[in-house]
Amino acid sequence: MPWIKPVKQKDMKELNVQNTIPNPAPLFDRLLANHEKLYEAFLPLQKAMKETDFPDDLREAVITFVSMKNGCKYCTDSHSKLLEELVDQEDVLNWLSHYKESDMSEEWKAVLTYAEGLIAKPVEVTKEDVDRLKEQGYDEEDIAALNQIVAYTSYTNQLSMGLGL
Repeated sequence: MPWIKPVKQKDMKELNVQNTIPNPAPLFDRLLANHEKLYEAFLPLQKAMKETDFPDDLREAVITFVSMKNGCKYCTDSHSKLLEELVDQEDVLNWLSHYKESDMSEEWKAVLTYAEGLIAKPVEVTKEDVDRLKEQGYDEEDIAALNQIVAYTSYTNQLSMGLGL
C-alpha cells in the first residue's frame, strides 16, 4: 500500500489533465495527481516516452531492466508483465539479469550495457559506450531517446519507491 492516499478515481475526472490519462487512472498516476501542477507537467514527458521510435519490446526491456536494477518492485512487476507479452521468453527477469550470457541480440546487449552503466555510475559512461551503440546501428536520435528512457525510468522508480509503491 502506498504511504500517501491516492487521488480517488472519481476526483481524477475533475483534474484539468483528465483527457490525457487512461481511465481508470493507474495507482501511480493517482499518487502523482496529489500535486496537480506537477502531475500536469509530468504527463507530456510520460507520453513522449511511449512515443519514441524504440520498438515496444525493446523499450519495455529497458524499462524493466532499469526498474529491476533500481530495486523498484512495483515497476519491475508491472513492466515485466508487459514485456512477457512482447517477447518469447519464459522468465524475462532472469533473462534480463543474465543478459550478457544470454542469447539476446548484440543490439539489445549494447542497449542494456549502456543502461546499466548509466544507472550504476553515470560519471563512468564514456564515448566508447555511445560508439558501441552506433556500431549496432543506433543514431544520435536513438541514443538521445535511450538516454531519456533510462533517466526517465530511474526518475519514475524514485517517485514510486518514495511514495511506497
